[in-house]
Amino acid sequence: MKNRLLLSTAAAAAIILVACAPAQLTSTAYAQEGTRISGGDIRLTLNETGDARLTGADIRISGTVGGELRPTGADITMTAMSAGSLRATGADIRFEGAVGGDARVTGADISWTGPVGGDFTARGADLRFEGDVVGAFDASLADGRISGSMASLRVNAADLHLSEDSIIHGDARINAADLIVAGRIDGALRANVRTARLSGTVSGPLDIQADEGRGWFRRDRNGRVEISGTVEGGEICARSVVISGTVTGTLNVRASEPVTLEPSASAPGLAYTPRGDERCARR
Repeated sequence: MKNRLLLSTAAAAAIILVACAPAQLTSTAYAQEGTRISGGDIRLTLNETGDARLTGADIRISGTVGGELRPTGADITMTAMSAGSLRATGADIRFEGAVGGDARVTGADISWTGPVGGDFTARGADLRFEGDVVGAFDASLADGRISGSMASLRVNAADLHLSEDSIIHGDARINAADLIVAGRIDGALRANVRTARLSGTVSGPLDIQADEGRGWFRRDRNGRVEISGTVEGGEICARSVVISGTVTGTLNVRASEPVTLEPSASAPGLAYTPRGDERCARR
């Protein structure tokens, strides 16, 4: 069946306004109002001063949208992309570019590279994020790998890794099974975890609840907190705590086992209390 585009004269003109390069659309694609494009597969280079909304299966776009860019599809790829704000929903989402305002992304597999001028919100399974966020970072994930700077951080995840290049200028609040903090947190770290490894720097107070649970899965690791970087102090409840780094202030530890201090450790303000049968409460 030959490909057909059923477009009115006005709609055809709208395509030209939205795209500065010819649009490669499927036979079911159509455009209306200059800012809405729907179809199966969409290939566009956008040059839109206002908003742009795209709905399709496989969407591959680049260019500039001055207002809100809102793609919805199965596979969404945005490269060399600039948008005033973004709301993307899809299965696999890849973004490379810059967003001047807020960005909200919902998908299964999300890959992000580039700065965000407002808040960043993600809901998905796997997130690989590299960029600077002027506002708050908020995500609910299965697996997250985060690199870049942001004003504050709030994440619910199974596994979360804050890389050596990550900088949280404010507080971080985290619910995770396995947590790795290799970067820098300038504010407080409040975390409910199974395990935590802090090899970076936390300048604000800690509040870490590392509950090992009732099962036997990863029993040797669950409830364990390792500090090999530099932390200010605070509160830790865990099964076991191992310190090989530096604790600059007072650190109160309630644990099932006495704290292990490696030869390289410095923790003059350490205070240990046996935990007994008390569980580490998730707050």
